[in-house]
Amino acid sequence: MLVLLWLAEGESPRPPPELDCLARHYAVRAAYENGAWFAELPDGRRVPFDDGRSKTFDERLAAPDVQDMFAIPYRTGAIRPVETENQDPGRVRVEAIFAATYGPRPASRQIRLRFLGIPVRVHRKIAPALERVAARLARARQRDASLAPFLRRLSGGFAARKIAGTERTSAHAYGIAIDLHTSVSDYWRWDKDKKWRNRIPQAIVDAFEAEGFIWGGRWYHYDTMHFEYRPELFGPPCREPTGSRRPLGNRGI
Repeated sequence: MLVLLWLAEGESPRPPPELDCLARHYAVRAAYENGAWFAELPDGRRVPFDDGRSKTFDERLAAPDVQDMFAIPYRTGAIRPVETENQDPGRVRVEAIFAATYGPRPASRQIRLRFLGIPVRVHRKIAPALERVAARLARARQRDASLAPFLRRLSGGFAARKIAGTERTSAHAYGIAIDLHTSVSDYWRWDKDKKWRNRIPQAIVDAFEAEGFIWGGRWYHYDTMHFEYRPELFGPPCREPTGSRRPLGNRGI
């Protein structure tokens, strides 16, 4: 059976769901021209949804289009070893989109908070979500005292730096990531055999993911201390995290 689809005169096509989702959380709007979709930034620059290029994983990291950000689905649930090479959902970022959303000078937009009593600097935009994470973790720690050693110290929040070993901007430079302490974490660059390992408990991962933070332990290039605010990756494209969306303000968390 042949099915024909067409648009009524003057009717605009619907944007790809990933692009529609991206516009809900970032400073972009979906733009359509000559049969192609773009993420349009506030200054008028456009990032193609699909640049038409076939890329390796490294090429996606270096020069992504919007579609590349969603190419590897982020999956929640039980913690499992990641054994598929380059299975790193969320590591691909279009830097122009993050810079437009979190500011050309993100350092000026950071606020100092207390996360479970620990001081940390993050971008003011993620403060409400981080507060909800803290509330979840406080309840989980009350139920299970074994979580306490993982939540006593942090290794950082905002830091104006590049990703180690690259020229790409770190999520920490936008103030949208925090790291648990290195003493309870594992990182692929530290380990000689590069074999996936993890010590972070499921309850901690669940608390962050419920509020739109991805976890570096879901990566083949594992970074189990790392939690990064990426609500667009909770699909099918952009499913709302399970927590309340009501902002709770910027009180100490």
